[in-house]
Amino acid sequence: MVKKNYMSCSSGMPCREASSGRRVCPKMLIEMHAHTSRHSACSRVDPVRLVERVRMKGLQGLVITEHEYLWSPSEIEELKEKTGMDKSFVLLAAQEVNTDIGHVLVYGADRSITGTHPLGELRKRYPQAALVWAHPLRKGRAPKTSRLLNPDLDAIEIFNNNHTSRGNYHGLMLWHRHKFTAISGSDTHAVETAGTLPTLFDHPVRDMDGLVQELKQGRCRPLYKEIPKPGSNALVEEISLGTKGGDEFRQRIIVKRPKDAGRWEALKHSSEVLRSVHDHGFASGPFRVPTVMDIDEKGRIVIEEGQRGKSLFDLLVRVGQGAGREYFRAAALWLARLHTSGMKLDLVEKTIQRERHRFETYQRAFEESASPWLDQARTLIGAVRDFEEDLRAESRHEFVLVHGDYHPKNIIIGQELMHDAGTLYVSVVDFGSVLEFHPAFDVGYFISQFQNQLRDYPAVIENYPAEDFVRAWLNVTGQPDSPGFRRALALFRIRANLSIASYLIHLGMGESGNMGEVMTGSMALLGRSGG
Repeated sequence: MVKKNYMSCSSGMPCREASSGRRVCPKMLIEMHAHTSRHSACSRVDPVRLVERVRMKGLQGLVITEHEYLWSPSEIEELKEKTGMDKSFVLLAAQEVNTDIGHVLVYGADRSITGTHPLGELRKRYPQAALVWAHPLRKGRAPKTSRLLNPDLDAIEIFNNNHTSRGNYHGLMLWHRHKFTAISGSDTHAVETAGTLPTLFDHPVRDMDGLVQELKQGRCRPLYKEIPKPGSNALVEEISLGTKGGDEFRQRIIVKRPKDAGRWEALKHSSEVLRSVHDHGFASGPFRVPTVMDIDEKGRIVIEEGQRGKSLFDLLVRVGQGAGREYFRAAALWLARLHTSGMKLDLVEKTIQRERHRFETYQRAFEESASPWLDQARTLIGAVRDFEEDLRAESRHEFVLVHGDYHPKNIIIGQELMHDAGTLYVSVVDFGSVLEFHPAFDVGYFISQFQNQLRDYPAVIENYPAEDFVRAWLNVTGQPDSPGFRRALALFRIRANLSIASYLIHLGMGESGNMGEVMTGSMALLGRSGG
């Protein structure tokens, strides 16, 4: 098995050096695994439509890989004529063959190969061909290292649309660990997936001999990106595979690992909550949450579907006021949908204990830092703590499932189709703080976090008044706009401010202007609440 090291540039693609010494980023993307309805009974893709789709997606080449059938040169030439392609697009033919280790893609054989063959025999019969193990992680399989590094194979197909997200992720990890030559293939059987998982070649390929040479020399790799993301209790990574699919969606995988062994249970619990919310009416439509693909106890990782779109925070500082108001209102409607869902997860006692612990943590942060705001903090903590204890005793019947950390950076606004505003949706992430509590908790928390996160954008705060959010939420939930609700809203805004203040102390900003705004604002809220 050929092993290869790559230089990388800012695009994330491997680079090569031109004769001048200047780095050149190649852009030779080839669909390496595709079936047509002409010679693969399992496929629904007409050959002409397949070529058109792959070209439309910006790829520079396509290899048709039928099951046990090799297109003849005359068939390839006929297809080129039908599609009117120019010489810049490369159209080649290979085949998918049955072996004792599963399906193998054979590039460079001179005839169709039928039946099942031992891999070693296939290598001896076609020594000049490139042999690539196709979808080795399909159906949850875990390939042995000895097979991945088998010298009879020239490469491994680590990304494939017939892998699960977990399978594609594990394929990536195996490649990182063992450093074999890897490709990706869409394994197209329907036009929607054509060209979605291409392979990137370091040098231009013009014919099958050139393709085989690049594979054997390891001068290729899957097209993907790995991007670290911020996370409170977990190490988070977003992996984007290939190109956008037929619905303009590129396959994204979010991988979460606990930051330490003690945080696995918390991560697993939040993921189980997320899965419950997803299955309770938030799987699709205008209001949704990510799909939990896998909770891997053994590996202690959680794999989620990545969300297309941008955070409400990012959008409100960039878009016009008309679009921004729609997004702002949509965030309120998502929250109203959660609060009226009727979901119960038996979290009331855990909520009470967690809140008591948080108040202790907040007060300790002020005390240990000798904060000049300590007296005010004690007053605020006492008022909100007493209020929450009264709720526990008198208003448990009003408790609903609340997100617990509902703020603009956890709210994703996306569209199913890029140019169709009617496909707008809201998706919400990070369920690590979920509670069963009074619904005003989330509303107050959102307002305080919105105003603090966007404090450097005063025009945004002015353009999107908190009262608009509250009104949109009230209209859907049917919650009475009573003095009692307004008092709860004010006190929960203080509760959120205490969380913000504690975080500022943690950052060494306990005497900053931001801290002063948070604390004086909280005292004003307390005065208006009658506390």
